[in-house]
Amino acid sequence: MNSNLLFILFSDNPSDILLFFGRFHPLIVHLPIGFLLLAGLAEFSTKWEKFEPIKNLIHYIWLLGVISTFFAVVLGYFLSLSGDYNEDIIFWHQWGGIAILILSIVYYFISKRQISIPFQGNTILLSGIAFMIFYTGHMGGNLTHGSTYLFEYAPNPIRKLAGLPNKSMSRKNLTLIDSVDVYLDLISPIMDKRCISCHNLEKKKGDLNLTSFSSLMKGGESGKIIIPGDISSSDLFRRITLPTNHKDFMPTEGKQPLTADQVALIGWWINKNAPSSGYLTALNPNKQIINNVNRQLGLDDFNFLRQKVQPPKKEIIDSLSNSGFIVNVLMNENYFLEANFSLSEKELTNNSIETLLQIKKQLIWLNLTDSNVSDDNLKKIGELERLMKLNLSKTKISDKGLSHLEKLEKLESLNLFRTKVSNELINIIPKLPNLKRLYLSESNATEGIVSQLKKSKQDLEIIFDSN
Repeated sequence: MNSNLLFILFSDNPSDILLFFGRFHPLIVHLPIGFLLLAGLAEFSTKWEKFEPIKNLIHYIWLLGVISTFFAVVLGYFLSLSGDYNEDIIFWHQWGGIAILILSIVYYFISKRQISIPFQGNTILLSGIAFMIFYTGHMGGNLTHGSTYLFEYAPNPIRKLAGLPNKSMSRKNLTLIDSVDVYLDLISPIMDKRCISCHNLEKKKGDLNLTSFSSLMKGGESGKIIIPGDISSSDLFRRITLPTNHKDFMPTEGKQPLTADQVALIGWWINKNAPSSGYLTALNPNKQIINNVNRQLGLDDFNFLRQKVQPPKKEIIDSLSNSGFIVNVLMNENYFLEANFSLSEKELTNNSIETLLQIKKQLIWLNLTDSNVSDDNLKKIGELERLMKLNLSKTKISDKGLSHLEKLEKLESLNLFRTKVSNELINIIPKLPNLKRLYLSESNATEGIVSQLKKSKQDLEIIFDSN
């Protein structure tokens, strides 16, 4: 073999073209698995008389298995040159692939010449090939997902047989922000979801392992990635805030980027000297961070719903009913309410809206569809601080009234179908932190406004039909 080619193949600094071809290994590797298992199944099937006619064709399937295994082995070797994988697991994965290649070549000739090995030799050899396929595939899975991936959710007895410890006790469900541990409940889950698939014990891209606080602070081949108290010098923060098309952006390989909330939280944590533990509240978070954490953990959305509220006074409900509202209790064991005016034939009055304020601790859904609600009325409706769902469709509400709703921080659904709202949406909607659904069809909103809203709140579902 040409010495230059040997240098390219075995150099400590492999060329980009080899690494490029190596990236095709995960695609190619499924072909030999399919061909070889199909060939083995076909061999077993010829034990039955009706399948004997295929006996003369099976060696072609083995040949396809041999060829595809050869390319999978070569491309797998190219991929291993990146140095991003655990050397011990790579060793067994590579030699497992080579063993499959050798065994499949042997069985190709056995099948072609229809050799029968005594003492059930054919069956033993086929079983050996099948075992090696599953073993080598398991090693490949460990390289990609980590050694605990297969048994992560297995019952403890099975984990014990696999040599793994019992499942660790999960963190208890949090209901109060005072109980939130800054690293265990906030930073570590972000790393688990977005980062450790590429930075774990088996697959340490850039020699970086993010599975624990100590390894996170240790850094990788380029040094420390977190400098406590200094986000401008912390390479982790730099990488997660780069443009997504930048070569240093993390996470790589088209994986889902961190959300704006997650990036802000990591930046705040680093500026607070990146503690390994401790309650969030001990770090004096500002309102923006508290809202961020509430959204991350779902506390702001649902915590108040677990609180017991007193039943409203009967005279208040009677007054609302007489003014045209239908009032319904939404929970069996609590008194959160819906007030529905959409079926009323009466005029909505200032007095009835004032009455709504007397049940603002209980009122979480309000439906004013097709009513005469005005922009001025929304001043009072904007004080219903626990509203989660507000329906103002088919009304004359405009941008002037919309500005009174910015304090509805718990609002999840806002229906502005067939209203006059337009440009003010850009200023108000981003101020509603928990808004998940917005209905804008047949309003004065334009496609340009909707596009801007989608950019400012990527997790917001907007139902909009310009026609």
